[in-house]
Order: sequence, then C-alpha cells, then structure tokens
Amino acid sequence: MPLDIIDQSSHMKSMTYDVINRRIIIAQTTPPLTKYNLNREVFLTFLVKKDGQPTRYGVQAKVTDFITNYRLASSEVTAVGLEQKTRLDTYDLRLDYRVRPPADSNLSIERKGQRLNIIDISVGGFQFSYRGKDAPEMKEEFKIALIIDESFLRTPAKVLRLTTNVSDPNLHYVGAKFMGGSRDYERSLTRKILEIQRKLIIDGKLG
Repeated sequence: MPLDIIDQSSHMKSMTYDVINRRIIIAQTTPPLTKYNLNREVFLTFLVKKDGQPTRYGVQAKVTDFITNYRLASSEVTAVGLEQKTRLDTYDLRLDYRVRPPADSNLSIERKGQRLNIIDISVGGFQFSYRGKDAPEMKEEFKIALIIDESFLRTPAKVLRLTTNVSDPNLHYVGAKFMGGSRDYERSLTRKILEIQRKLIIDGKLG
C-alpha cells in the first residue's frame, strides 16, 4: 500500500511491507529517513475507497529501527520499523510548509491560559499533543492566543483531527486549522516560520 508520511516539515513517500500488531514495516522513504528520525514520531497516511470515494486515513507512529536486510520474496531490502502510537482515523493531509518550533523560537500557542505542546505549525494550522480530559472535540472551534516574539494575536481555531494514544487514554493528538477571518496573523507567522526554517538549516537539522 502506498504511503504519504509527514515528519515535522517533511513530506515523504513509501509503501507498506508488513503490519504485525502495532509494529509496522515500511520501505525506506523518499527522501530517506535517517538516524536523526529514530524515536521521533511521524504520521503514516494512505488513501482507500469508502462508499466509492477516496478517503485518507492515518496513524501516528514512532520510528524504532532500520532493517538493512529485510527479506522480500525475491530480494533483501532496507526497511524502516515503526511502532503504532494512535488508533487509525481519518486524516486531513496538509502539504503547506510546517515546522516544529524549537524551545527558543519565541513562538507558542495558548489555550485557556495554558501553553500547548506544538508538534508542528504552518500558516494554515497546527498540531499539538494534549494531556487531560478537557481536550477540544472533533470539529470544535476554540479560541487560542498565538504568541510571536511577545506579540499576542488572538484567533479561533477548529479541530480537524483528534486521535488518542493507544497506551495512554489521557494523551491526545490534535490537528487544527486557523479560523481567523481577517487573517492578520499570516504575515507575522509566515515571517517567523521562515526564520525557524533558516535556523534549522544552519544548525543542520533540516535538509
């Protein structure tokens, strides 16, 4: 099965070799995953037909190991091992440029006065993990404060995707899009994302 894989700001292609319980074996991606990705989480997404219409599904998984001689029917290949972390759910694939803000980026998001743990962010939306029983619900609109270099930009957001950790029901992964009508945050956020991108490249953390 062909796969689209999202890792921080990268979009990669692969295919599934095997699924054994929560262990997933895939072909080495294009562009390739490296040792830098070990123990990091990615989204595995794929298209299937549902009621005659293409529907994208996805799971969050952790890169666990690289297999240099994975045996196929006619050859041995390099493969990637992953551990499934969330239940299978529909997935809204966003290919707009996204980054994971480093701790010193001066970019954060608050909900109800609580700082969110951002997985990645783009001009269109953001993903975050949330621990607690009051996580926003699917399709819910909620208010956030987008904090960029000490400037507070208040805007609503809407949940597009909500998954729960398989082994920890209190840990949720939320994908949301910005709903600001005036979109006055776009210029500041675009500038900040480009600044983060440049720093990651300089530090050798982004190819």
